[in-house]
Amino acid sequence: MLFAFIGLGSFQLNAQTNGTFNGTIDALWTNTNNWTGNTIADATGEATIDAHVALDGITPIIVGSVNSNNGISNTARIFSSGILQLNGSSSDYIIRQWVGQGTTFNCDVTVNINNKNFLTRNSANSKLIFADTYTLALGSNRINIVNAAPNPVELNGTVTGSGNIFMISDGSNGGVIFGASSDFVGYSGTFVTTNNSIISNTTSVVSSNINLREEASFTINVANTFEGNIIRNFRGVDLISTVTFNANQNNMGSLTVDREELALDFGVNVTEVIFSGYSTSSTEGEVDLRNYTNGVLRIGTTATEVSQVILDTWLIDGVEPADGTITQDSSGFITIPVNGITSTTGQDINWEDTTSWVGGVVPGPTDNAVILGSLIINSDVTINNLTIINDSPVAEKVTVMPGHSITVNGDAITRHNLYGESTSSSFSSIILNGSVSQNVSYNRYVNATPGNDLISAPIVEVFTDIAASFLENPANPTQKAFGPFNTVSGLYENWDSSINGSDALVLGKGYRAATTAGSNVEFKGEPASPIADITIAITDGGHTSYGTWNLIGNPFPSYLDFTTFFDLNKTQFDTGVFQAVYGYNGAASGNKWETYNNLNLPPDDKIAPGQGFFVKTPASTSGTVTFTPAMRTIGSDDDFVVERSSENSNIALAKLLLSNSSDTYSTDIYFVDNQTRGLDPGYDAGAYVGASNGIYTNLVENNTGIDMAIQALPYDDFNDVVVPLSTNGEAGIQLTIGIDIETVSIPSNINVYLEDNVTNTWTLLNTGDYVFTPSSALNGTGRFYVHFSNTTLALNENVLNGLDIHTEQSSKTVVVKGQLNTDTTAVIYDVQGRLVVQNALNASNTTNTINVNALKAGIYIVELKSNTQNRTQKIIIK
Repeated sequence: MLFAFIGLGSFQLNAQTNGTFNGTIDALWTNTNNWTGNTIADATGEATIDAHVALDGITPIIVGSVNSNNGISNTARIFSSGILQLNGSSSDYIIRQWVGQGTTFNCDVTVNINNKNFLTRNSANSKLIFADTYTLALGSNRINIVNAAPNPVELNGTVTGSGNIFMISDGSNGGVIFGASSDFVGYSGTFVTTNNSIISNTTSVVSSNINLREEASFTINVANTFEGNIIRNFRGVDLISTVTFNANQNNMGSLTVDREELALDFGVNVTEVIFSGYSTSSTEGEVDLRNYTNGVLRIGTTATEVSQVILDTWLIDGVEPADGTITQDSSGFITIPVNGITSTTGQDINWEDTTSWVGGVVPGPTDNAVILGSLIINSDVTINNLTIINDSPVAEKVTVMPGHSITVNGDAITRHNLYGESTSSSFSSIILNGSVSQNVSYNRYVNATPGNDLISAPIVEVFTDIAASFLENPANPTQKAFGPFNTVSGLYENWDSSINGSDALVLGKGYRAATTAGSNVEFKGEPASPIADITIAITDGGHTSYGTWNLIGNPFPSYLDFTTFFDLNKTQFDTGVFQAVYGYNGAASGNKWETYNNLNLPPDDKIAPGQGFFVKTPASTSGTVTFTPAMRTIGSDDDFVVERSSENSNIALAKLLLSNSSDTYSTDIYFVDNQTRGLDPGYDAGAYVGASNGIYTNLVENNTGIDMAIQALPYDDFNDVVVPLSTNGEAGIQLTIGIDIETVSIPSNINVYLEDNVTNTWTLLNTGDYVFTPSSALNGTGRFYVHFSNTTLALNENVLNGLDIHTEQSSKTVVVKGQLNTDTTAVIYDVQGRLVVQNALNASNTTNTINVNALKAGIYIVELKSNTQNRTQKIIIK
């Protein structure tokens, strides 16, 4: 009877009720009508799931195992709304994913049995997903993830418990992935993987151990998220397990290597991988350091954490070096040989000093430099490869001082410790021509308010990282004096760190900026590719005055060769009078805008690192400005402050100055071979639209009334030409007009006369300035003319020659500007010589207009007649 009782009891305990969920009526698990034959799988039964299923939502659904049979309709299966408790059945699995579109658990899952499988069959689309915001509770139960599909099992939610999770080899070995939102804080078990991959994308901390067997792999993609131990298990003769670090890890536990080989693979941007210690069995497995650079891997904090006997068994990229090649330094860093000239370990030592280098040899253009100390560059350095070892305990770094440079023709491992410095008057250059590992810093000087500055990012940067450097709005501290120029509104923007904090600065784009007292702003990141061009679009934003003015800038941490840049891009700029580059010099007074083109070059023909400037695109069009790596160069000068004329044997400059007690303005008149008296795009340049007071010229021929910052005339014109001057200034303030004697290069026998039509006076500027106090505000042309002549001019010179005659197409008028000393008549003839318009000009006005609206488009001749003088000029009416 006893045996019969026992036998009967065993039969009752092993009995299970299986069921097939078809979801015919609705998605509810608890609705018997959704089950074939109205039979719901019980707590030890197997539930075959043929449709989406919603759990109770309140009471846990208890079942032995689930079989997601989505191969029938080839659609995904979703569990939702509640808790699914898996008690185990007669099967070896508790979750089975058949071929098909996958199964997603949008619910909590509790494992209530030990050593059962999550099984995923091999299929291209087969997936097993544990969704975000839900919990997989293991308790003390072990589970085996048997994944034959190529897709990893996704753990996106919370995992709790102490039971181990085993990834067992099967088929395509999709392995497991930790999603970005996964949470393992409540999990203390161990991940054991055989031939499978574990990929960690979680942003929370994983403290569990990772045990690697045979050809298993573990990849960490998020910085400082793994704090457990990594164990290379002895299983797998002649097989290699791999740990790949794609992000820094600064607080890991111990590394254990037991008998078999382990590869440690270091991503290109990884600078710090730290284990607390190291252990091994009596039979040490090899460690292969792949893509390793010195200063990355630290094990413990002493030179003996890993014995030299063990280090002598390690490999470098699969190759076993000679014994003693791999060592551990006093701080625990693993060190491999680096080919090159090595610096000493001092602080703030000079690169140029032979005592700064082991062996007393300073690296040259074909040498590799290995940095163990803190070196300052006070020269122009060119080397092959650069390797900065690490940043502890000595802060190894290289600092390029203002006015100096480093050019690395090979590869650079910067360890985030290569710095370029600048001041308000000089900038350093960093030119990297090969691959770059880790960041570079450029400390770019930015002017203070009220001068402001136009800058560009020499290195990619996010605004939040630099926002604190800029002047803040007292009424709104998060709003900064920093932002791009808006061609729609015609205004500079002021970025707000609470709004624009995540905005990345665009390479090649310009920004207006101001610091509180004039200081350096650190831009830190990987510099632009040495083989890729940087492009920036320029467009017409539509603003009436400023819509076509685009603020761009030098995108490199080095000087930019202006001529190469201008020659490549000038066709993208305005094709007429504004084919030039306009730089803001931040001057407290006088000329605040510098204009550069083929004639007038910036200092040393270079644009400073991180320098912003304006260019103008033709109305209603767009273009693309291209910066090429070939444009990078070295230099030492300030940003847009001083100017230098182009080198040419047949070029002469007469710079005219207008000054008062506090300000000085200038305009340039060049005499150059192959130029004309009309518009020569790229050589003539109109004044920046934002300029106000100052002195300019108008074109000698085909004048359209535009103020010119630069005017190019034929080389021999200094013998006999009259140039209209445009002056802007306040009434009642004493002004001085003169020649800049420091830059003048016209022949010494050329006389330069200033004619004042209001006072009817002529001043020889070669021998003295013209000083006057205007009784009314100066505004444009008509009063002053500059006469260049190789003879002495008589006082009865034809005053009509000094008048400015031009057409204004928008109003269909001919404009005559200048002071008339007597009654004068304007007569207009067509090309056949027929008189078509005749007007008497008012001698009391300095500007007279003639309505030509009735005339057809074409070429006409204007003749001015007085009692004793006359003048003719060709005009074009469009």
